[in-house]
Amino acid sequence: MNQPSRLLRLAPLLSSLLAILGAFVAGGIFLLLRGRDPLAAYDILFRRGLGTSYGITETLIRMAPLLIMSAGLLVALRAGVWNIGLDGQLLVGALTSAIAASAVVGKVPTPAMWLIAAVAGALGGLLWAVVPGVLRVRWGLNEIITTLMMNYVALNVTAWLVKGPVKDPAVVPPQTRLIPLEDRLPQIGGSGVHIGLIVGLLSALAVGFLFRRTVPGFMFDVLGRNRAAAVHAGMPVNRLTLAALLVSGAFAGLAGANDILGVKGLFQGNWNPGYGFAAFALVYLARLNSLWIIPFAYFLSFLSIGGEMMARPLNMPTAFVDILEGLMLLFFAVAVYLERRFLPAARLAGETETGAVSTEDPDLGSLGDAGPATGQGTALAGGGERP
Repeated sequence: MNQPSRLLRLAPLLSSLLAILGAFVAGGIFLLLRGRDPLAAYDILFRRGLGTSYGITETLIRMAPLLIMSAGLLVALRAGVWNIGLDGQLLVGALTSAIAASAVVGKVPTPAMWLIAAVAGALGGLLWAVVPGVLRVRWGLNEIITTLMMNYVALNVTAWLVKGPVKDPAVVPPQTRLIPLEDRLPQIGGSGVHIGLIVGLLSALAVGFLFRRTVPGFMFDVLGRNRAAAVHAGMPVNRLTLAALLVSGAFAGLAGANDILGVKGLFQGNWNPGYGFAAFALVYLARLNSLWIIPFAYFLSFLSIGGEMMARPLNMPTAFVDILEGLMLLFFAVAVYLERRFLPAARLAGETETGAVSTEDPDLGSLGDAGPATGQGTALAGGGERP
């Protein structure tokens, strides 16, 4: 493989890695300005997050819902749909899962209870995405606004329900009935990590199969890359848009069920993990590639756990991790601009030497230009598999 072709294939991954590096440098400057030692902070972050069995175990546990949610978000973004309502859909899914599980626990076999609760969670997230989906396809309302507003509605509705109609009357705090520890998701071989991680990995692989091997995945891709072309080809654009949003909502609800069944065992009125922002950072750093979201999910999960571990010794807020994630997205946008600015020269040089350059790799996915910058998800990331 000649040098320009190799550069073309590696550029998207290098852009993401450089964005992460830039975020850490900028974060270090921020720590210096706050009177903290960035080297000491990052040493604690990596040493405790990656160098201890506790840190690795907690990272893998945190990785499970993030993977599930990111898999659903990837479907929406690849179809050109901006689902900003992930956190609300997760809360509704978590609550419906907790209600269903507590209603049937002890009355049906435990695996059946898991299945019922998981389906209830997915349906809860899906139903919470129906309103913005219908508003988008029926009246053309911007789903960014409607899904964002539904987050606030979900936060207050779930808080009201868990303080009243579905509250466990046997306790004072606002929460649903507790699922006994022995009825929660089992561990993987005594590792301390529950089997929800396997669900997360299967979710990522299933979405990869969707885009690589199925007609709906191909239509989602066409819709996200060029809506006008999808309309011209006679594709059911409105149904595809609605389906992408509903699938994304269902995955978010399943992520909530995963946390309820695997970690918490109940839904609390003040619980809001806020995985949505991390999912956006993850999916874009992974360049909308279903396989890449697996290592990036581990990285962002480790970052979250390591950030919690370094907060107390350095007397700093855990929100510093959120700052790093935001900086990653900012540097990612800059990296994509530079990639689009200079990459065509490398592609042209490769075509001159070999006659043609393939922009598709069966393992890494398509790394070429995603098409015109229409404001859709794939246009920004410039990547993702193709069937």
